[in-house]
Amino acid sequence: MWRTAGWLCLPALVVACGAGFPTGKTVFDENCAVCHGTGGLGDGPFADKFLSVPPDLTVLTRNNGGEFPTLYVTNIIEGHGRGDHFSGAMPEFAVTLEGKAFRIEPLVDYIESLQK
Repeated sequence: MWRTAGWLCLPALVVACGAGFPTGKTVFDENCAVCHGTGGLGDGPFADKFLSVPPDLTVLTRNNGGEFPTLYVTNIIEGHGRGDHFSGAMPEFAVTLEGKAFRIEPLVDYIESLQK
């Protein structure tokens, strides 16, 4: 009986464990949309304030041979592997969001969901 009760509680435990973290969309809306726009097109209200336009995040898969570049996107958000082509306007969110209840995977998943 206790085994059955434990299995019945498992879904609630899984939900509760993720309850403290914002969704990927929430993190995007609060941190990325101001430059990249709510749809990820690079047309946010601050987009015209920079020397280079924020990239259109909806074409990452298309520009990567049909495969979403998960590791690349994760590294860019965290501030790693930024080459000379990178304008430097985007903050390193691993530092910016340090100490906050934040997981990068939901944000990367949300950006993947924006793909056309």
